[in-house]
Amino acid sequence: MLQLRRLVSPTTVSNLFTAFTCIIIFAVVLRFCFFDIRDPSKCGALMNEGIWLDRPPPDSPITPTEWQAPGCMIHKYKPTEVTACFADRRILFAGDSTIRQVFWAVAKTLDPDADQSTAAKHSDIVVEKNGATVEFVWDPFLNSSRVKKELSAFADDKYYSRDPNRPALMLVGTGLWYSRFENPNGMKKWRDSIDEVVGTMRYGRTTTDLTHQDLLLLAPVLVPSFGKLNEERKKTITPELVGEMNQYLQQLSDIHGIDVVWTFNQLTHGLPQTYQSSGIHLTNPMTAKQAEILLNLRCNAQIPPKYPYDKTCCTKYEPPNFQQWIGLAFIFAVLPVMSYIRSKAKGIKPAAWVPSERTSHALLVFGMAVVYSFYADRTQVFNKFHKHYISSEFGYLTAGWIALGILSIRRSEKPFISTADQPFLSRDQTDEWKGWLQFAILVYHYTGASKTAWIYEFIRVAVACYLFMTGYGHTIYFYKKGDYSFKRVAGVLIRLNLLSCVLPYMMNTEYIFYYFAPLVSFWFLIVYATMRVGAKSNRNTRFVLAKMVISSIFVTNFTKFPGILEAVFMIPHLLAGTEWNVTEFRFRVSLDMWIVYIGMVVAIITIKLSDSSSPYTTSFHIMRKYALIASAIALPLFFCFQSTRENKFVYNAYHPYVSWIPILSFVTLRNATPMMRNYYSGVFAWLGKCSLETFTLQFHIWMAADTHGLLDLGLFEGNRWGNFALATVPFLFISHCVAGASGELTAWIMGVAEEATPRTQLPVTRRDVSGEKSEVEIVKLRELEAQSSGNTRDPQQQQKGNMTRYSKNLKLRCVVILVGMWVLNLVSSLVLMIVRCEGSVLTTEQTYSP
Repeated sequence: MLQLRRLVSPTTVSNLFTAFTCIIIFAVVLRFCFFDIRDPSKCGALMNEGIWLDRPPPDSPITPTEWQAPGCMIHKYKPTEVTACFADRRILFAGDSTIRQVFWAVAKTLDPDADQSTAAKHSDIVVEKNGATVEFVWDPFLNSSRVKKELSAFADDKYYSRDPNRPALMLVGTGLWYSRFENPNGMKKWRDSIDEVVGTMRYGRTTTDLTHQDLLLLAPVLVPSFGKLNEERKKTITPELVGEMNQYLQQLSDIHGIDVVWTFNQLTHGLPQTYQSSGIHLTNPMTAKQAEILLNLRCNAQIPPKYPYDKTCCTKYEPPNFQQWIGLAFIFAVLPVMSYIRSKAKGIKPAAWVPSERTSHALLVFGMAVVYSFYADRTQVFNKFHKHYISSEFGYLTAGWIALGILSIRRSEKPFISTADQPFLSRDQTDEWKGWLQFAILVYHYTGASKTAWIYEFIRVAVACYLFMTGYGHTIYFYKKGDYSFKRVAGVLIRLNLLSCVLPYMMNTEYIFYYFAPLVSFWFLIVYATMRVGAKSNRNTRFVLAKMVISSIFVTNFTKFPGILEAVFMIPHLLAGTEWNVTEFRFRVSLDMWIVYIGMVVAIITIKLSDSSSPYTTSFHIMRKYALIASAIALPLFFCFQSTRENKFVYNAYHPYVSWIPILSFVTLRNATPMMRNYYSGVFAWLGKCSLETFTLQFHIWMAADTHGLLDLGLFEGNRWGNFALATVPFLFISHCVAGASGELTAWIMGVAEEATPRTQLPVTRRDVSGEKSEVEIVKLRELEAQSSGNTRDPQQQQKGNMTRYSKNLKLRCVVILVGMWVLNLVSSLVLMIVRCEGSVLTTEQTYSP
């Protein structure tokens, strides 16, 4: 057993996971380079294939709603987005009644009030809204002069030139009318008509890229639901004839490269419930999905991208901007140069700007994780697919992480105090708590369970648990240590926000988007301010509790009173051009308005009861029994109450006032006996130590499209579980590595000497109290250093010493970092403004080449 432990050391495990992650990434890159190269923008995937994620049985009355194109996500367009895409342009449909149905679906997307009952049955129709026009030309044989005139605008070299007078999107289709009314020569006449249309379409394409151009598309011949056709139609509309027509279109598509929207027939294949009673007209949900496909083909690359990047079909991600180029250059150029300089400086102290080996390694790990996030969620290298909630999958994953936690239960090895018993809410226990809460949140996000009310409500309690620990842990620290130094505040804020501040520059998101770090930072500052004011009187319980009440009143008014948060958020907007979502932040803070204060109160009570001289110690044992009984009753009653709320919005109104019930009940029961305090789950504790990183990185390297979808490695086509397994291992491993790197980088920024900093996180909870010097101790050490140094150095050494002292000044470092972020924001805002201006000019002048 000992030899096995030596063989499977932490270094060996780390190397194995590093190799596995590299192999997975390499395989994804190979897949993209060799298999996706013909369809880099996923236009062909959207136009040709797809599956229903919620496909019902053929005999079911349920109509599916979630269509998944291979490797990309379809966006559901809003009227304002359609207007922005087709401003002063036209969308033209020409053909029979099946094309007219698609026309009405697009028209209703543009204008939900469009009334098709007012239009004549076999006539041309026009719907206009806010400068965008949708037209339908009734021409079931595609032989009218109007259609020929419109098609001529795409003929020959005109296809790739921009002509504002022609349709931005034109869809034509026919077939059933020829089979119904042109017997016995219907097939020949239809083929002649199609050949004439095809003559104006783009020929000889070598790629399926349709981005940034006007589109002329051909609809396949609709495959009817033959069982629903009346007897008269069955005589002329036969499976053989429809199949022959579509086979001819397939030949034209394969040989000449014309664009046929084959997904129209894929949508209804084997699903008779998607047809109306006529058998040749589709239900409204199906035509709405057809409209979505057309709009995604034309508009995804047309509308300026903005997070969340959930339009991943038929689009080209933006090339790296100024900030992203800086990040990529630093990781792939500057860091290697630094490492080379340090490797050559054997026995010689390298330049001051060259970081140590540990710091360089941390920079590399942190930087590579950010770059991986960029390539995973801001390029087409990795596929993306829609979330689809299946209750059984949620149950399997939940049972899986619970089983892992139970199997890894172990005894705590290093108690906080000299006795063998662990204290109330020990570090192992809080890490375990954060770990299983994080498992629950990850499964909740991955499976898309937010629409299920009781799961959503449980996750709301889970977030409240984190904030409870924030109030509890920081109050314990400030009360016991009395350390309100700038160093303490800066250390905690840097550690919490390092990843969440870097990612927005690389991912074109905003700081508030990664809401957990801003939320915890906000409440840390509130706890700090509450404990800092009148800190000398914190031993007075009534005084501390009164401060908490006043603080809660202040924060409530600060958060909920209209205009205050808006004014605060306007400051960084005016200074640095940031755009933070005030509504989202107010919602997050208000939802857990009181639980941090509950954590602070519990911290004070814990301190008082742990004091042997406290008058409450003798009655504590009696109160504990009643507390255990009350907790055992309150916990199930709360979940009964929670599950009986009408919906999650109703529960949100109760949540700030009742979330403390399950939290205090759980904490009481979890610490009921010495055995329960002394044992913890190793797997949960491991995840708890990197829960901040897993929460943040899941947005881009586990999920995709800024959490709206899931990352698909594309190595197991159609196998959701295989993709889940392969994507999860690198995600958890990278999160674990980034947690360690963030701790190293925080210490580096703080100017803490490496010899004095083990590879642990910055102290933020009760267990860290014994390991950090107070402000008074730090001042005394500085005085001793100043006395021992004397004034014996020569002027050159004195000047170098001054420079070193300035470089190690924490406040100066923080100012430099903030100024650097400010400059990046200003420059990026200026560059974005220039790009948008150039884009508006190119919109009117741009020409295309095949």
